[in-house]
Amino acid sequence: MVLSKKAVQFVSGGIISSYITTHYLEESKHLGVFKQSAKMNVNRTLKDLIKIEEDYFNETENIDDKDLSDKLVSNKLTFIDEFLKFDFADFTKLQEVFVAYTKDRKRLVSISDKILIEDNAKK
Repeated sequence: MVLSKKAVQFVSGGIISSYITTHYLEESKHLGVFKQSAKMNVNRTLKDLIKIEEDYFNETENIDDKDLSDKLVSNKLTFIDEFLKFDFADFTKLQEVFVAYTKDRKRLVSISDKILIEDNAKK
């Protein structure tokens, strides 16, 4: 079955959203924040999210002939993994950087390039 570009985007977005949600729920679960029924609901939700992530991530290989969606999701999950290394306050700050990017892409890219070049990145 070949899905439309829009459908591929939604499936990919769903996988990425599940991945992020799973990360934060797993971390919260280990803190003992949830009690009784909430804990049971979180455990059930985590099982569902993991199943969605596994099932649909594996299915992305079959979504289109060019393996485009599989590469997109893999690249985005790697990118998201980098975000999830930060604590939530830093994650929020990175969201602000994204908003700044939408406001003044040229200036933010210039600053980013300068920082990366100073850190020995290749052009």
